[in-house]
Amino acid sequence: MKLTPKGMRDIDAERMLVREDATEKIRGIFRSYGYRPLETPAMEYLDTLRAKAGEEVEKQIFVIEGNEYGLRFDLTVPLARYAANKEVPKPYKRYAIERVWRKEEPQRGRFREFYQADVDIIGSSSMRCEAELLTLAKKVCSEFGFDRPRILLNNRRILDAIADSLGISEKRNDIFRTLDKLDKIGEAEVERILDAMLGEKAAELLSIVRAKGDNKEKLALAAKYSPEGAAELEEITRLCDFDTSIDLFLVRGLGYYTGPVFEVKLSEDIGTVIAGGRYDDLLGVYGQGSPATGISVGIERLMTLMMERREAEKKTRTSVLVAAVQPEFYSKAAEIASVLRSRGICCETDLNERNLRKQFDYANSLSIPHVLVVGGKEIESGRYTLRDMSSGSEEMLSTEEIAERLGSA
Repeated sequence: MKLTPKGMRDIDAERMLVREDATEKIRGIFRSYGYRPLETPAMEYLDTLRAKAGEEVEKQIFVIEGNEYGLRFDLTVPLARYAANKEVPKPYKRYAIERVWRKEEPQRGRFREFYQADVDIIGSSSMRCEAELLTLAKKVCSEFGFDRPRILLNNRRILDAIADSLGISEKRNDIFRTLDKLDKIGEAEVERILDAMLGEKAAELLSIVRAKGDNKEKLALAAKYSPEGAAELEEITRLCDFDTSIDLFLVRGLGYYTGPVFEVKLSEDIGTVIAGGRYDDLLGVYGQGSPATGISVGIERLMTLMMERREAEKKTRTSVLVAAVQPEFYSKAAEIASVLRSRGICCETDLNERNLRKQFDYANSLSIPHVLVVGGKEIESGRYTLRDMSSGSEEMLSTEEIAERLGSA
């Protein structure tokens, strides 16, 4: 029997707890910058998804209901469809943390069903927007313990101008899709494909986009092809008070990008974790046009890195198991558990009528940090044994003292 569709998974408690913690932290960061939530349907009309998806992404759409609908492949197209048909104060700053679906080949940190966490700004053409998005992305990285992310910038205006200057603009979509596969297939394979596609022009193209040097040198080169595109990148780097790198190889594969594009990498072997760009023409496809830009956090890839870095995975949010020494003491254990829950402390009681040793084993199996022992002497004195499962130390404390201790833990 097949268990789950290819590229889709059951998420166990350990991983769900990491995801929930990550999502709550990211949502808090989004809100701190003034972004407001928007939820859109999981499926859209195929015409909506195909309008600006591009050939590569169209192959990844899960088509349903007799070719009339498809599952969303990102959160940007639904936003564009919504914002193009609503009157909202500008700039409209939206966040969304939702599932998306892409029918692509699964690999490490990449699945067919996954969560994205997006923030977008509608209604401003200022590069202040890009600077804010990258500052927010840097904050996300720092909050998860990644203090030195690689933040890469380019501009589709520059890439378009390079293609025009080389006389290969009619093939730009194929060229850009190939360049965007760098992380998946490697630079040697990208070069081989471009050689077959462009002949001698491939070497000219690659000599430009592979240009070495610091940001100043790369911006000077870019300005020869697109002064406007280079000026936008220069302004973004000036507004960001942290390290960014101009990378003329960077494309971002979606066909709707029109200006600056960016990627954030945290690990060499897992690809891009945060990415986005400007898509000023997209809203006009669905109704009223408006400048727009956004960035997306790949929660699954971030979680993969978090799980690898985490030495001891948190298997439960339970802070304490309230353990009855004898079955006749269970009512008191349940009463104490109720008091602790009212104080915001996550706790459990034994539901299997096990002896004390087996209750301790259960706590250890889930890495529950404390066990509160409820026995005859404890009930009589009103002070209960609180055992630290990591150190093995025990204290006799009142219910109020236990609540204060665990509440500050």
